[in-house]
Amino acid sequence: MLPDFEARLRDYAAVIVRVGVNLQPGQKLLVTDPYDQQGVARSAEVLVDAVRRAALEVGDDFEVVWSPSAELRAMAEADQRGAFDRLVAQNTSRLTHHLRRGGAFLFLTGSQPRLMDGVPAAHLAAQHEIAWRHFGPIVQQLVRGASQWCIAPAPSPSWAALTFADLPSEQRLAALWRGVFDSVRADGTGDAVTRWNAHLDRLVATAERLNAARHSTVRLVGPGTDLTLGLPEKHHWCTAAQHTKHAVRHVINLPTEEIFTAPDCRRATGRVRVARPVCHAGTAIEGIELEFRSGRVVEAAARTNADLLRELLATDGGAARLGEVALLASELGAPAPSWPAARAVFHHPLLDENAANHVALGEAYPFCHRGWWKRPVNRSLVHVDLPLDARATLG
Repeated sequence: MLPDFEARLRDYAAVIVRVGVNLQPGQKLLVTDPYDQQGVARSAEVLVDAVRRAALEVGDDFEVVWSPSAELRAMAEADQRGAFDRLVAQNTSRLTHHLRRGGAFLFLTGSQPRLMDGVPAAHLAAQHEIAWRHFGPIVQQLVRGASQWCIAPAPSPSWAALTFADLPSEQRLAALWRGVFDSVRADGTGDAVTRWNAHLDRLVATAERLNAARHSTVRLVGPGTDLTLGLPEKHHWCTAAQHTKHAVRHVINLPTEEIFTAPDCRRATGRVRVARPVCHAGTAIEGIELEFRSGRVVEAAARTNADLLRELLATDGGAARLGEVALLASELGAPAPSWPAARAVFHHPLLDENAANHVALGEAYPFCHRGWWKRPVNRSLVHVDLPLDARATLG
């Protein structure tokens, strides 16, 4: 393991608790992964313990929902929708109760990126729909400021083996931890929180410049990609630093290097070639290529898991339209990221999306639109980020 591992782990936990979640005195914290794992993987215990120590210095309670990983895969293989529905309903009840008590949330994700490899796409799509039918209403409350929430990556041996397969096995986990620590500016010096607050201030200033400019289009051009997006008149560029209804700032995902908004879901034209594997429903779709016309995907292909891509696009009326366009702050005049994510494929949505300009299929964040007429803003049960090797031009 890294020689400064413990110091960097303390920094990471401090950033999660004091910047990401921004836990308030006496507030309760619940830790889970409600997306693909229905709880935190046991391999994340070292990070959970560090977060627990940091949280209890501020809050007064700490709860963890652990993932039943083996049972989840068995349910998916056998297409046991009833059993999965009961499990998700139970977990959602815990989250709902926690939210009603004013608690904050930490979602530790990505520890098992290939948990569902080989499971039929129709089974995965059914599980995903069940999960979001239960969890979606909680997400909507959180997005609208009901309480603080933060998504952060939790390294594991299986994730490290996938991402750093070219390294000797005994070096892979350390390499992954180093990549995550670098991405969240946890260098072990004890001042990561201060540097994060300065970084967030720079991102907000960049977003304010974009909002003042009132652009009407974004064009993304690169290998296999030439996509033009229309922006609604009342679009609003945002950062991952958001505020609750009680004015508590928190960061909805760590790391973050992006400025993003909601494009007009009816005005996307062109083609995209997705530059990195897209992790979805416990597996990965690789080599995605899409063609858009009048805002909607009209052609779709993928090198792997093309059937899962088709299921994803058919989830609902908004799944084949775009809900987000995000630009790297480094391309917009802000300081460049201090981590080498652009040179590695991490097989994690947060790490890979923050290494590139990207768009997202599905749900738009409502705070990215300030008008009363919401028709241009996409709605969907899904939100899937697509990293692109493309430069952006604002018009």
